[in-house]
Amino acid sequence: MLNLKNTNPIFDQVAEINSQKEYWYVRTDGGDHYTDFIRKGYVGINWNFISAEDIREENLKYLRKSVITNSYKYRNVPYDKLSSGEKSSITKTINKLFTFKNLKKGDVVLIPSEDADYFSIGEIADDEIYNASRSDLSTGGFLKRRKVNWLKTSVKHHYYNSLFYLLKHSHTIVSIKKHADFIDSLMEELYIKDGDCFLSLRINKESEISLKDLKDLFDNYLGLISQVNTDFNFGEKIDTTTVKLSLNSPGFINIKLPVGKSLILTSLIVSMFLNGCTDEEISMKLNREHIPNEYIPYMDSIQNIRKNLEVENDSIFNRLTSLENGNSK
Repeated sequence: MLNLKNTNPIFDQVAEINSQKEYWYVRTDGGDHYTDFIRKGYVGINWNFISAEDIREENLKYLRKSVITNSYKYRNVPYDKLSSGEKSSITKTINKLFTFKNLKKGDVVLIPSEDADYFSIGEIADDEIYNASRSDLSTGGFLKRRKVNWLKTSVKHHYYNSLFYLLKHSHTIVSIKKHADFIDSLMEELYIKDGDCFLSLRINKESEISLKDLKDLFDNYLGLISQVNTDFNFGEKIDTTTVKLSLNSPGFINIKLPVGKSLILTSLIVSMFLNGCTDEEISMKLNREHIPNEYIPYMDSIQNIRKNLEVENDSIFNRLTSLENGNSK
C-alpha cells in the first residue's frame, strides 16, 4: 500500500497553470519568420516604420498618419478624408500593435509553421515590448518584439487542423483563450488550474470511437479514483468529477476533479503501471511494496481500453517522481 506521508511531495510536482493568463495566436508571415522566432526566442509584429516607443495612446494621430503614409492603398490622403471602411482598417492595424505591446509576461503564444503543418507553443518572458538590434535586423525581420520561452516546438496534432481552419483568415494577432483547454492539454498531461485537477488523455484513433469503450474508460477511471480516495482518506467528492471531450477522431479527453489528490495519485499509479516500472523502481521512488490487489482489475481494463482508443503514452510517472522537476506556473 502507498505510504501517504511519502506521497505529499508528489503533489508539489504537479504543474499549476495560472488561469489569469491569456492565449494568443501570432502569425509568422506565412512561416517566413517561424524558424527565427524559435531559434532566437521571440515573437514579432510587422509595420517596421513604427517603433515600440511610438505605440502610445497619446500618439494616436501620429500612428494613423504613419499607417496611411506607408500604405499604398490609402493613397496618402488625410485620415478624415478616408472612407469609413478605410478608417476601420487603419484602426484595426493600430489595435494589433497595442495588443502586441500589452502582452503580459506568462501569456501563452501559439505560432504556425510554413503552410501551418505544425505549430509551437511558448510563454511571453518579458515585461515590455522592445526594438530589435541593428544586427538582428541586418537580414530582415520584425523590429518590434517580445521575448518568448518556447515550451513545445514543432508540434503536430489533429485537433490543430480544425483550430487553424478557424484562424486562417484572422488577424496578425488574435486571442485564442476559448481554446485554452486544448493548449493546456498539450503543454501538460496532468495539471491544476483554479483549484481543479485535470488529466488529459490524447486520443489518436482515427476511426469511429466505440461508445462502450468510452463508458468503460470512464467507469474504470472513476472506480479507481474512488478506491484511491477511500484508501487515503482524502475525503474528496468523487461524484463531482467531470469530463470534457474533444473527440474529432483524433482528439482528447480532459478529466476534471476539484482539489484532485485522488486524481493525481490515480494518474501516477496508472502511468507507472502502463510504463512497466519494476518493483525496485516503485520501492525506491514511492516506498511501496506492491500494487493493492483491488487496483489491478481497474488498471487492466484501463490499459486495454487505452490501447483500443490509441491513447498516447504519458510521462506522468517520471514527471511526478523526479525531484529535479519543478512546479510550473
